[in-house]
Parts: sequence; C-alpha cells; structure tokens
Amino acid sequence: MRTDLAQDGHREPISSPFLRALIYPRWDHLMPVIIGFLLISSCQQGATNKIDAPENLAAELSGVYYLIRHSEKDRSNPNNEDPELTTTGLSRAKLWQSYFDSIPLSGIYSTGYKRTLQTIIPTAASKSLNPIIYPPHDLVDNDFITRSHSGHWLIVGHSNTVPELTNALMNIDSLKDIPDSLNSRLYRVDYRSNPVKLSILHID
Repeated sequence: MRTDLAQDGHREPISSPFLRALIYPRWDHLMPVIIGFLLISSCQQGATNKIDAPENLAAELSGVYYLIRHSEKDRSNPNNEDPELTTTGLSRAKLWQSYFDSIPLSGIYSTGYKRTLQTIIPTAASKSLNPIIYPPHDLVDNDFITRSHSGHWLIVGHSNTVPELTNALMNIDSLKDIPDSLNSRLYRVDYRSNPVKLSILHID
C-alpha cells in the first residue's frame, strides 16, 4: 500500500466549461464533446501503422508509462455497456489526481468510454491536458512512439487491455487480466532503465 500520496490542496475553480462539464457530467450534454474527441483522435491516428514487433520499442522509447484501469463503475444495469462511475469510483478518480500531482505528465491516453474518461478528467484538468483517445486494443503504433518517445505518460484502460498494453511495452506475455474487483493497481514501465523496469503498485 502506498502512503506517500501528495496532499490534495485547494485549487482555483475550473474555468473551462469543457473541463467543468466532464468533471460534473450531464451525459446528454457531454456526448457531443466525446464524439468530437473521438473524431479528432481518429483523424490524427488514422494514417499511422502498427509497428512490426514490440521489441523495436527498446530502441525508440525513453519515457515512463503509468497504466491504470478505470475506477469503480456502476453495475446496476448489466445491459449498460457504457456505465458511469459510482461515488466510490469518482473518489478514486480524485485519488489518482493526488497521486499524479507531483508527476510531470506529458500526456494522457484514454479509451472513449465514460468510465475511463471520468477516471482521468480530474488529473487532466489539474494538468491542463486534453486526453488522447485510443482504441482499447490498439495503442502501441508508430504514432504512439512519435508522441511518447520521452516524458511521463498516463494510460487508462480496462481490466483486460491494461495488462495487454503493459505486455506489449515490456515485450512479455506473462501479465494476465486484472481481477474484476480490483481498481487500485498501477503498472509503471520505465524505459529510462536498462533493462526496462516494470513496477506493479497498489494505490489506496
């Protein structure tokens, strides 16, 4: 258990209507914004090709990658494929913001679901970063290398995709799906080390 989290101090009110809408969402108003995000992201990434093999990453990257699963989601309607976060999940989103307060993030990647976006919006707002939307199973490509060859990057995904992406970054296949009840796990991949270093933490 990590106890060295940065304290969440008082912040100025969020002045951007866009970020304010994401933090305090009314999804009937927010969906056009998310759709716009997805369209922009698709245009930006549509011309890229997936790299041939993950081992090529070692020669290209020198950054640090933080991979987390979305926070606790609302399971009250099993037929809802895109649920929002619960109150507990929203609290965890604030905890992630506190954890990343002292880390100079260069950018944030998120899938386009409500639960992943709500998980990282407090962090994105505090860092003045717009999330980069990516397809859940297709992130590690030439565009990714160009964007993230150095710096600190947060990647938010799902119980099956976060280990999959970590495996790709590490050029391994040993990491399995995150247990469905676990939302506190953090994978940290450090390309500044030789060999590349993987740390698995739990932030509660």
